[in-house]
Amino acid sequence: MRALLGVAVLLAACSGAKQEPGAADLQWAESSRPASAQLAERYERSCMACHSVNGTGAPLAGFAPHWKPRIDKGIDQLVRHASEGFNAMPAMGACNDCSADDLRALTLFMARSGT
Repeated sequence: MRALLGVAVLLAACSGAKQEPGAADLQWAESSRPASAQLAERYERSCMACHSVNGTGAPLAGFAPHWKPRIDKGIDQLVRHASEGFNAMPAMGACNDCSADDLRALTLFMARSGT
């Protein structure tokens, strides 16, 4: 029975089954901020409500499995979605005073990517 359970877990992991964030992932999303004070303020005001809580439909800040498929489409596409709005994401990510560079920096921060 244990062997079957182990095989099932291995198959789920290899099949691309949806990975859920662990406690450390949730803690990072809740407590991390961009290094820039200006970006941190904009992040807290505009991004955190959706991106620091799992289950909102928004990719969890810092959780690579949520961000990888988006980053794979290109950072420019991802920033364009933040700027124009996409699905439940409001235009400008609800940060009307963010510049294009701010949106890019905030997106890269949440994706934990240097791309």
